[in-house]
Amino acid sequence: MRFILPFLASLSLLAQQPQAAPAPAVPKPAPGLHRYMVVRTWPAGALDNVDAEAKSTVNKNNARFKVRWVHSYAVPDLTKTFCIYEGPDPKAIRDAAKANNMPVDSITEIPKVLESR
Repeated sequence: MRFILPFLASLSLLAQQPQAAPAPAVPKPAPGLHRYMVVRTWPAGALDNVDAEAKSTVNKNNARFKVRWVHSYAVPDLTKTFCIYEGPDPKAIRDAAKANNMPVDSITEIPKVLESR
């Protein structure tokens, strides 16, 4: 009995601690589409002035190829990006990149999402 009471007390303290919000769910791509990571190397300064209009143009060009830019990660000097895209196949991703005058170092399909929780 002397171990049960401290244990129960510790449970009540845990219940009072604020809990971190869970990571947002990553939805699956629409049927017929796949998720890809696109690695790009950029010349210094190439991404310095990317604004809403430039992003809109990229998205419009992508739509012609049934490609969707989900989001990107960039190194601090903006010379390398790791972009998540959805599209029907790697060729469509490359064709969209060409239409947008964007470099492509590699395209890797990422069919599985491993969550941290």
